[in-house]
Amino acid sequence: MNRRRKFLLASVLALQNSSFIYPSCQKCFSRIILVSKRSKCPKCGCTGESGNANYRYKLSLKVAESNKLFVITVFGSCLDTFFGITASGLHRILKATLNKVQMPVTSYSNALTTKEKPDH
Repeated sequence: MNRRRKFLLASVLALQNSSFIYPSCQKCFSRIILVSKRSKCPKCGCTGESGNANYRYKLSLKVAESNKLFVITVFGSCLDTFFGITASGLHRILKATLNKVQMPVTSYSNALTTKEKPDH
């Protein structure tokens, strides 16, 4: 991993990945594996309860500066200000919202098939 830091004034062309938050290890900040009710970090071996997982931002962007294209990745809490909320807070909101709006496909298709047809 390149640890050099440079200031870059560029235009964002695209998101490289739509998954911009990830469950992270509390010790080393690596992505953890969530299995059932447990979590495990493959890098340092730290374990815990999956319900207590912290989330971090990982925003990968394709950007243009002058006539050059770059793919940059920004990690961590520096993005809290950009999003206006921590990654863990955003994860809780997204999870609650998705639970409210998801309707099983079978329920939707059953609603369509049981709907009365208008008489002609």
